[in-house]
Amino acid sequence: MDILKQRIHSSVYKQLSEAGIGSLKTILLKNELALGQCTKLNHDEIRNIVEEAADIVLKQELQSASEIPAWPRLFTGCDSIDSIIHGGIPVNGITEIVGSSGVGKTQLCLQLSLTSQFPLNLGGLDKGVVYICTEDTFPSKRLMQLVQTFPLQFTELQKIKFGDNIYIQHVSDFEQLRRCLYIRLPQLLAHRKIGLIIIDSIAGAFRSENVDVDYTNRSQELSAIASQLNKLGEMYGVAVVCTNQVTDNIKTGASEPCLGLAWSNLITCRFGIRRHFDSVRLFEVIFAPDLPNISCKFIIKDYGLDGIKNV
Repeated sequence: MDILKQRIHSSVYKQLSEAGIGSLKTILLKNELALGQCTKLNHDEIRNIVEEAADIVLKQELQSASEIPAWPRLFTGCDSIDSIIHGGIPVNGITEIVGSSGVGKTQLCLQLSLTSQFPLNLGGLDKGVVYICTEDTFPSKRLMQLVQTFPLQFTELQKIKFGDNIYIQHVSDFEQLRRCLYIRLPQLLAHRKIGLIIIDSIAGAFRSENVDVDYTNRSQELSAIASQLNKLGEMYGVAVVCTNQVTDNIKTGASEPCLGLAWSNLITCRFGIRRHFDSVRLFEVIFAPDLPNISCKFIIKDYGLDGIKNV
């Protein structure tokens, strides 16, 4: 309001103050007729106030592309994947990893559970992880194998107790997931250093044996989950990763991500994993606001995901 005071006549500003209008937001949210009625100012004076307020707000909010900072990213630990996604999983919005069963989605999530605990200078977040399982039991044996082998590539990580910083929650349906995200998770984030939330998988919480699915209701449930994940991500600076299954489209015969457009429109990035041939997997960028459609190859070894070239 101090800037607006310098742009308009002092008598006009006085009438604004006497009418109880003390912010630019109030001016822009009220229509011109309502402003005129409460301030007793004429149409031209009101129009000038609104234009000046809008100009001030736009200059404060708008930025050039060069002024916008790059998203923080969590490296995956696989050179091939990190090279095509600008250094790792974005700490912004919801990242989905989609693919058929057994293709390596959980393997990548487990590896992210370790890299999140890496120090910042190595591409990590120096924070713990919340791992929400909806499909199977948590693969603790595979995690322990990775804990014993993957960090060995980084000798400075010997002192990190990786297993102590992964908080596991099992949920079986939407209501349990909702309670987890709205009640238990905020409490944990407020008292622990958490850098990554993983839901493996999002489709598992919306599994239904009922043929007649209420898609309107499910769309609202998906929107509520995405909204809370985005809210927590922004509030606590955490990365959010959700795996998703694929289903066959009867009409086209093609495999498509589960939950349809209702979910697709809520996520920020979609990365896919599929089998290429033999043990080789293909990781691809399906859509992302800052990445081209590109792919790379990798294989899964005892110590984690390993990028390969010219295969």
